[in-house]
Amino acid sequence: MNKTQYDVIGRRYAEMKENAAFCVADSFTLLDALRACGDLRGRPALDVACGHGDITRLLAGRGAAPVIGVDVSAEMVRLARALERKDPRGIQYVVADATALPVLGSFAVATASYLFNYAPTRAVKRAMFAAVRANLAPDGTLLAVVPNTGLFLEEAHGATGARLVERVPGGEAPLMRMEFLSDPPMPFAYYEWQRSDYERAAREAGFGEVRWRSTRTPPPDERWDAAFWEDYQRAPRSSLMICR
Repeated sequence: MNKTQYDVIGRRYAEMKENAAFCVADSFTLLDALRACGDLRGRPALDVACGHGDITRLLAGRGAAPVIGVDVSAEMVRLARALERKDPRGIQYVVADATALPVLGSFAVATASYLFNYAPTRAVKRAMFAAVRANLAPDGTLLAVVPNTGLFLEEAHGATGARLVERVPGGEAPLMRMEFLSDPPMPFAYYEWQRSDYERAAREAGFGEVRWRSTRTPPPDERWDAAFWEDYQRAPRSSLMICR
């Protein structure tokens, strides 16, 4: 999904994220990883590809300060700023392209949820990682949610919240034409990179340590019971990449 697509579907996309099971699982996974980063109170945090600010607000909720959210879509940033005015958390939002992100600070932690899979080439992906690395303190941590390849595309469509429309070969990675299972369906597209591609780009950008963590799912509730999350875990939509 490019900048223009985000600008067009901004509000629908924000509403989908608030109610999609895979987004809840991603947030739960990120929150667990943030706890492992230690006490974030008074430590600066950056959220790249922040969208309407759901993960950015999660960082602020952990006590991080200052917190800055960045997105290439002016419409998504507008929505995030509107939410900030309604419920202030002390968050600043900036419109910027992740491939040419200016140095906004020296952050203790950076999050990037479904950012690197939009890189059409290895060079662009490396530039994204390098831009984030330049904004981290020497001991800073990047927590990146990236889509899995394989099973989730063919299985557990309801749990993963999306379906594959067409895999388009060519270039350095196939283009995945997808649609969210909203009403009506909402199209989006990204590139199908392998874990090794992400790891190589991160290391070339200056990260010395790269680890992976499986998606965690929240406790069952009235909306999504244990059977639902068991189905999701058979073919999870994403994994967490931890870079230092």
